[in-house]
Amino acid sequence: MKKFFKWFVIILIGLIVIGMFLPSDEEANTGSKVGEADATEAKADVNDTIFKVGDVVDLNGVVLTVKDAAFVSASEYSQPEKGKVLQMNVEVVNNTDDSTFVDSTDFNLYDADGNALDYYYGLDGMDLSGDLNKGKKLQGTLTFDVPEGSNYEMIYEPSFSWTDESITWDIQPN
Repeated sequence: MKKFFKWFVIILIGLIVIGMFLPSDEEANTGSKVGEADATEAKADVNDTIFKVGDVVDLNGVVLTVKDAAFVSASEYSQPEKGKVLQMNVEVVNNTDDSTFVDSTDFNLYDADGNALDYYYGLDGMDLSGDLNKGKKLQGTLTFDVPEGSNYEMIYEPSFSWTDESITWDIQPN
């Protein structure tokens, strides 16, 4: 009987500890599009919304904006394998109380058929990568080797996050 009681207490304590780390319904952040929306507009679930270039998107206090997307000239020393180079200028603002890390590897780009596209490393530029303290901004570029197309899908999934939330953009280059 003592052995049963001991295991019961251990399991109960384990469940309590796990429950402390799960977000409550009040703490769950559904994320929202900010900037272009009315103050009365209900928060949209970022997992169910597809954003466009120029939209300002808040994911748990980290605000991301894809400022623009355009085809750029490739380096003469590194031709793209798929034919085009797509570059996006991105701004990230940390409105959380903690520092956060954002990196270009948190972003994935897909063509219209759902094929994953690779990064293009032939250009000198300011890649998006850095540790952001509270209230600070980071600007940089994301550059991909892409086939010619009119639209692409980009998904941001933060590497260091306790949730499985992501942001999806419909990228239509200029």
